[in-house]
Amino acid sequence: MTGSGASRGRRREILATYSLHRGPVGVTHLLVSVQGGSIVLDPQVTGACVMSLEAEDANTLRNMLTEWLWVS
Repeated sequence: MTGSGASRGRRREILATYSLHRGPVGVTHLLVSVQGGSIVLDPQVTGACVMSLEAEDANTLRNMLTEWLWVS
């Protein structure tokens, strides 16, 4: 994921790259929001396919990203 887009309250749009089953690489917007205590990831900002993370799982993902991105 690269860059960041507009932030409105507890929603943020992030520019991301993707590929579908070894197909061509494309660019999409990933909407990240908080809904009912869950973190919701909405690729392409359409609501057609969303992923939800409960607090514990979101913390696990945060810790993994922190470890991977700030390795000395």
